Amino acid sequence: MLKSLYIRNYAIIDELTLDFSDGFTVFTGETGAGKSIIVGALSYLIKGKADPSVIRNGSDKAIIEGVFSVEDYMKNSLDEAEIDYDDELIIRRVISRDNHNSIRINQCSVTLSFLTDLFDEHIDIHSQKDSQYLLSKNNHLKLLDKYIQQGELIEAYRDAYDLYTNALKEYEELENNTYNQSELDFYKYDLNELEEAKIDPDEENELLDKEKRYKSAEKYINVLTGAIDLFDGEEGISEKLSALIKLLNLDDSAISSIKENTVNLFYSLVEEMEGLKKILSQFTDEDINIEYIEERLYSYSRLKRKHNTDTDGLIRKQKELKDKISFFEDRDFVLAEKKKELNLLHGKAYELAQKLSSIRKNKALVLEDQIMTNARDLMLPNVSFKINIDETDMNRNGIDDVEFYVSMNKGEDLKPLKNAASGGEISRLMLALKSVFTELSDTSLAIFDEIDSGVSGKVALAIGQKINEIAKSTQVLCITHLAAVAACAKQHFFIYKTDSDAYSNTSVKKLDHEDIIRELAMISSSDTSDSAIKAAEELYQSAQDSIRK
Repeated sequence: MLKSLYIRNYAIIDELTLDFSDGFTVFTGETGAGKSIIVGALSYLIKGKADPSVIRNGSDKAIIEGVFSVEDYMKNSLDEAEIDYDDELIIRRVISRDNHNSIRINQCSVTLSFLTDLFDEHIDIHSQKDSQYLLSKNNHLKLLDKYIQQGELIEAYRDAYDLYTNALKEYEELENNTYNQSELDFYKYDLNELEEAKIDPDEENELLDKEKRYKSAEKYINVLTGAIDLFDGEEGISEKLSALIKLLNLDDSAISSIKENTVNLFYSLVEEMEGLKKILSQFTDEDINIEYIEERLYSYSRLKRKHNTDTDGLIRKQKELKDKISFFEDRDFVLAEKKKELNLLHGKAYELAQKLSSIRKNKALVLEDQIMTNARDLMLPNVSFKINIDETDMNRNGIDDVEFYVSMNKGEDLKPLKNAASGGEISRLMLALKSVFTELSDTSLAIFDEIDSGVSGKVALAIGQKINEIAKSTQVLCITHLAAVAACAKQHFFIYKTDSDAYSNTSVKKLDHEDIIRELAMISSSDTSDSAIKAAEELYQSAQDSIRK
């Protein structure tokens, strides 16, 4: 949720601060007062590229700062970026004329791509010009899948499809590969060389450890000999501990306990010294051959250089060579086995695709009815909405080609959504769609910029009520010129512009109940007479009562 917004030196805004609540917030004011500028600043805060043209004339830099509540979807990204947070995020953008721009989240510098990804699909800024996501056929399958809520089935299908496509790729590579005798001889030579080398990562690590120790043999011998003499030598630690143990031979329970612990310590030290003696013997044992160690390590190194891989890669290379040789020697059998595997994987994937398709088709009928119900609520009584699903070649999204079709009037043929409506009709149709999909999504903030353009009367009230429905689960900010829409809001801001000899400035006032009624009267009739005020009061009470019901 957006808690507050601070703007300074942005466009015609000198400085302003807005504090928001949850639910439905509305902005009203005369055309050109700066309502859309405020929405533009918020949009710029979360996804706009640095552009000095937004800086107010006469200023060196613009500042936009938003305070958001921390949502669950943000936490992984914030943790990975090592950004500290409690229950709030303070996002601050500075746009400078000298390109000293900055983006900070809780005082930590971040990139624009990080900021955009953080809010991706969670803040929806919608205007008449911003309906392309819903209109585009490319997104209709995504929207339908969001509605059917079959994430596990979709994931299972995609896993099965990926297994099939990987197997298909392997099969095609095998089918297209034919080796001549010289290539086969080359593969056999390399395989024989690797098998004779007896590659073993554990052996290599052991050899490296021994080589390191033996290259420092003199140092090891001196240190280990000195340590052992210090313990076992004349008047060494062993003799002194033995004398200490004998000295503690008293009939006293407390001293006996200390003596027992000392005895245990003595035997532990004796055991550790035996370990040191064993290591020392490795440096003096005539059976140990440093030349053999270095020869084996050279063999590992040479093969790794030859095949441009590590030791584990050499083991994989052996299997790869065996497979190639086996395929060459029995190509028809290998291809037949691969074909059986391929058909099995295709069958499993296609079965899941059919199951997913059946659910999509059944749920599409429910979604059609739900969208048409919402459209009728928005005074589109003759709308007909259809989700067209054709079968297509199996791909990572299944076997369905999905497109939304609509007819706005009786007697009209259904047409693709992008071609079917215009003006106020498309605004209401988009709102009908959003009222369904916003509730299903993770959208935490929806912004409507004059979505009610081109309508009036009962239609406007219906739009206000529908936006209020969305606001039950999602914070909504809305710019409107219609009193009936504004009357449905929980919070009302009035945007106005003041002019001086030097410049114009946008200001904001949060309206109380009395101010709201006066503003509704001005929007409705440009009048604040007693009759206009009374009509505005009745409109406001009627709208609020309908919302409560």
